[in-house]
Amino acid sequence: MARVLCLHGLGGTGATMWPLVGHLASAHHTAFAPTLPGHGSDPLDLVGVTWDDWVEAAREWDADVVVGQSMGAVLALALASEGRVRGAVVINTLAADPDAIDGLEWRRSRGTTTIDVGPSTVGEVAYESLPIEALLAMHEGLATVDLAAVDVPVLIVTSVNDDVVDPASSDVVASALGGPVERLRLTTSGHVATLDGERDSVAYAIVDFVARLAR
Repeated sequence: MARVLCLHGLGGTGATMWPLVGHLASAHHTAFAPTLPGHGSDPLDLVGVTWDDWVEAAREWDADVVVGQSMGAVLALALASEGRVRGAVVINTLAADPDAIDGLEWRRSRGTTTIDVGPSTVGEVAYESLPIEALLAMHEGLATVDLAAVDVPVLIVTSVNDDVVDPASSDVVASALGGPVERLRLTTSGHVATLDGERDSVAYAIVDFVARLAR
């Protein structure tokens, strides 16, 4: 059986991944869904937290497979690029976007310190606002991930109705990876696919992917 690390997105908590952890445990895998630094308390606790802090937290648990949602997906790819895992699953991943960095810096230069994201529509335990500084840390960090160095199998899960991350980001990432890629497209889910209506389909696909790697 496999050890599976499950990583949430910016503003979320480990609870975002709990349904998936349950499915993995039922399949006799060992799964862990930590809450990343700066999360699970107050949005201002994200101020001063760096990309390296999040990557280092992800490195603390030795895993065979890493699964990530949104920012967690890019952290998963960072671990895979370092040769730390045998496979990765990325759910609604971001792609490097210099325009996003420019836009955030422009807003910060005009006095904006936080961006309201509103309450979750799927019951995610998550912040309803995010500091500009944390968003910049995420975008600047993901630009440093060497996708071509990811030579292990990767399952990319994409919600076509994602209104947070452009679904085309998944295509950009898929084309840049150095190893075999599988795709799963969700037709009704939004951004937080691990908690949305197709969450069981997502979990079954991930359990199957992990099982094949474990064999």
